[in-house]
Amino acid sequence: MAAQQVFDAIVVGSGAAGGWAAKELTESGLTVLLLEAGRLVSPEADFPLPAPDDDRLLPRVVGGFTGQAIQMRCPAFNERSRRFFVNDRDNPYSTPSGKPFNWFRGRQVGGRLHSWARVVVRMSDLEFKCASRDGYGVDWPISYEDLLPHYDKVEAFLGVHGSADGIPSVPDGKYVDPAAMSPEEEQFKVAVETTFPGRRVIRPRVVKHDPGRIPATIRAALETGRLTLRSDAVVRRVTICQETGKATGVAYVDRIARKLEEVRAQVVVLCAGTIETLRILINSANPKHPDGLGNSSHRLGHYLMDHILVGLGGPLPNHQTAGREVEVDPYDFGRVTGFYIPRFRNVGIPQSGFLRGYALQGAMGRGAPTWYILAHGEMLPRFENCVTVDRAKKDAWDIPIARISCTHSSNEAAMVEDISKSMREMAAAAGLRVRVPPSGGLVETLAFKFFKSRLLSKSGAFLPGSAIHEIGGAGMGEDSRTSVLDSFGRCWDVKNLFVTDGACFPSGCSQNVTLTIMALTVRACDHLIQEYRAGRL
Repeated sequence: MAAQQVFDAIVVGSGAAGGWAAKELTESGLTVLLLEAGRLVSPEADFPLPAPDDDRLLPRVVGGFTGQAIQMRCPAFNERSRRFFVNDRDNPYSTPSGKPFNWFRGRQVGGRLHSWARVVVRMSDLEFKCASRDGYGVDWPISYEDLLPHYDKVEAFLGVHGSADGIPSVPDGKYVDPAAMSPEEEQFKVAVETTFPGRRVIRPRVVKHDPGRIPATIRAALETGRLTLRSDAVVRRVTICQETGKATGVAYVDRIARKLEEVRAQVVVLCAGTIETLRILINSANPKHPDGLGNSSHRLGHYLMDHILVGLGGPLPNHQTAGREVEVDPYDFGRVTGFYIPRFRNVGIPQSGFLRGYALQGAMGRGAPTWYILAHGEMLPRFENCVTVDRAKKDAWDIPIARISCTHSSNEAAMVEDISKSMREMAAAAGLRVRVPPSGGLVETLAFKFFKSRLLSKSGAFLPGSAIHEIGGAGMGEDSRTSVLDSFGRCWDVKNLFVTDGACFPSGCSQNVTLTIMALTVRACDHLIQEYRAGRL
């Protein structure tokens, strides 16, 4: 029997972080095994043309009866995208009574990038050095300057529509051209900036649409000839050498055959998505790490966060569609954002009735006579918000499931109140009428009333998890006693194990997180390659 191949690196997860890890490592000469829990993507089957109607109601009804009762709550869930969401019966998770959490998941090559709205906004030292400003939590072990060249690299490769706005809290990036605003969005910008001088309405920063059905990062890695892509590999745990304490590879269950397999590598990089990565680490408990892999600080799984999500919308009765419609890829899910309003609370000296802040994004008159605004508020890291493992319950592959306990605090409640007030006053300044749901249709209104308790908390914010920006749980830091990872995403307890997805965030932000996840992955891989070549891994 031939000896099993030992790869230079195994990357777990093929989404935003995993694709970049595969690209950076293979282009640097390493052999990489990329493991994806879901299926391969078929351009013909998954992106049929002509595309199905962009219907949202009927697919939700069907999803509720066919195994997607949780996934169908996602705003991006429709007839075109539903195949990119998991089956909840095969992929269950649990929550404590009275603490609902919406975990929206995509298991296929490319992960949730297939339903990504592609908004990319840089974080600044307002977030990286947050504790130094307001005294809550901890600073990141890196600054904006540490991440700047990696932001540049990600944006240059993906191509980003945007404009230089000179706003320190959302640093300017590398843009191919400005994104266009609709006439209604231009009018909204004038009204808001005239009425509220401290608020800026800027053009959105959005990754240009890529008609390739496989993410460009994975395509680039495949072109090197050093990437082995293995789909249908549901990772159960990271395997460890009990003598050296180093990771030796991973054990996974073949999704179709339901057979346990093991693969080996010199380095393991976890990019499975925040909650899934935490589940893998906890399920990797062994005699050397009885409380979960990398948990000597007793912080693994704790300080889970998601954006506070609040929405508002309504009709545009005088909207004219004639002459506006252009031919677009029906699977371009990133064309729904028309403007961005950077954080304007607590930017200088903290002066609101809550810590941190929020940003808003929205659109007006894009394909429908309606408008919407969504707020992303920063959730404070709190020990009690956590991911553990429910060992009494298993998924379809006999792997203990995640148990998620996450609620909003009084700080988030105060922020939600301010968000709602701010959005309504801006809508009023622009002469916009509020209506829930924005379409005003009878069927949509009845459906909203029926599903409201599954979507919104009592404060009016969406339930935790609904922003699909889960972060935290394996935060990076300066000290192994108070953090799970070092400043490069390297596990303090296992020197050849890295975590580069959202789990590595020690605190939150008001910006969309995907760009920062990608940049952190590039930075971590640069360090990994240097350490590997020097023989220190």
